[in-house]
Amino acid sequence: MKYSIKFSGLAALLFCVFVGACQPYKPMPYVPKAGNVPNALICHDALGHSAEFKPWIMGGKCCCTPTRANFELHLKNQTIDKSMTYEKYLLLYSEKGVVTDLDHKDCGNYCKHGPHVVMGGKCMATPVVGTKMYEMVTYGPHRNLLDDQQKKTK
Repeated sequence: MKYSIKFSGLAALLFCVFVGACQPYKPMPYVPKAGNVPNALICHDALGHSAEFKPWIMGGKCCCTPTRANFELHLKNQTIDKSMTYEKYLLLYSEKGVVTDLDHKDCGNYCKHGPHVVMGGKCMATPVVGTKMYEMVTYGPHRNLLDDQQKKTK
């Protein structure tokens, strides 16, 4: 008799566990995350060009690929000197050893030239959207080219 009481209690407990576990799933209500995205510190091809930014190679915040079209935009926006030619503009990048989307693509800034130039590397390929590198390149922290040059001259 005493075993039948224990067995009945155990059976009731198991029934509650299994019946309770098999209840229909009720998801929590959807609550959207706050959309407070920080402002991008630089521009690059994945974001689009910001007219007020001068080229990174000249101490600015534009890391867009140095295509002829982007060069013309910089001339139009007066973020580079009108006496600059496209050939001289490209030479600035090669003199610093910087590789861009003109040289290679889709490396995620983890190539032999990496990391991205704003983090002290020699790679200026467009960062891959949705990656940690994209977040760091776009929102910081950054190293400024001019700061590095000033440290070398001191």
